[in-house]
Amino acid sequence: MRVLDFHTHPWRPADLAAATRAFIEDISPAVREHGERLSDPVYAAELLRAEGIERAVVLPEHCPATSGVVRTEAVLAHCAAAPDVLLPFASVDPVSDPDPPALLRDYIAAGARGLKLYPSYQFFYPNEPRVYPLYEACAEAGLPVLLHIGSSVIPGTRLKYCDPIHLDDVAVDFPTLPIVMAHGGRGYWHAECAFLAHHHANVWIDVAGLVPEQLPRLFPPFEPVAEKMLFGSDWPAMPRGPGANAETIAGLGLPAATLAGLLHDNAAAILDATARAGGAEIATSAGNASGPPELPRTTDR
Repeated sequence: MRVLDFHTHPWRPADLAAATRAFIEDISPAVREHGERLSDPVYAAELLRAEGIERAVVLPEHCPATSGVVRTEAVLAHCAAAPDVLLPFASVDPVSDPDPPALLRDYIAAGARGLKLYPSYQFFYPNEPRVYPLYEACAEAGLPVLLHIGSSVIPGTRLKYCDPIHLDDVAVDFPTLPIVMAHGGRGYWHAECAFLAHHHANVWIDVAGLVPEQLPRLFPPFEPVAEKMLFGSDWPAMPRGPGANAETIAGLGLPAATLAGLLHDNAAAILDATARAGGAEIATSAGNASGPPELPRTTDR
């Protein structure tokens, strides 16, 4: 079973807001067991390998108003120590950075494999004109954009910025840009995220922060939604290891091809396409030639 984790974080407690750090220390067995050793990228990569993770995207978190400031420079250096496992993304703040597009282009030139944005932590709507130059930079380089879409326990976050409907504009205006909705609308917008993922070939859901046993209940009917999903764990900010989550998903009864796509192949195709500058046509096993299937609309938690 091949597993690519599209959503992990480095453990850099000094860079996190106090509430963020306390939350992770409270829920994370990995942090409690390994402590400061977890900050060593080689050690962290070995732990992920032991969990059965082939490759892992590592996310910076430039959110000075809320969760903390884990800058892209730190993540690039972190991943350079274990490049066979760890894949660096960039993070810029459209609100506080003086020239976000120029900064992002510098990060792309330095080896960033994608962009992580935090609308509810950074206080912007994803379809604001000021954010479009960031999407343009990613589309030109063939890089995906991962956005936090869902609830959060971090003090000060504002949920209104996470409404996935704002991504409809982005998907229409950047049809070759891979757009990934982290957390799949956790707690509030599961059906909306499922509909957008089926409606747009370039829109995907990552399952980080969701209880894997509950996925069929959160996204009914599950099998067609699962075809547009990527595995993510939010490691180390999770109550059990990513390997256990992947095993649970493997036991949900999905067809072999759908399961392989969710755990590895969908993410691998998106990441491997980054070598083709200018973006590539996004293929999906689900397809959308006949329009999205009827999906029950629900805000069930």
